[in-house]
Amino acid sequence: MSLQPHQIVYEPIITEESQIQQNKGSQYTFKVNPDANKIQIREALEYIFKKDEIKIVNVNTMNYQGKLKRQVGRHTGRRPKWKKAIVTLRKGDTIELI
Repeated sequence: MSLQPHQIVYEPIITEESQIQQNKGSQYTFKVNPDANKIQIREALEYIFKKDEIKIVNVNTMNYQGKLKRQVGRHTGRRPKWKKAIVTLRKGDTIELI
């Protein structure tokens, strides 16, 4: 299975906790394809942000199952599963997200 870089990385996750991680330890959080592994995530992000010349030191991933949600009446549905990646850059590197 060959995925393009923009098919692997969907969007950055910008929350209060992720902003603290950015300022404190140069860590950035992204929503990624659930089928992508850490090596593919690293290569995709280095390709996407190649003009910034970033070097990724570490990639941590977490899988989330979709929540059950009630539909009309007694029917239930499920939100899609997703994957989160926390990427650590080398000291001094930054990514301009906004």
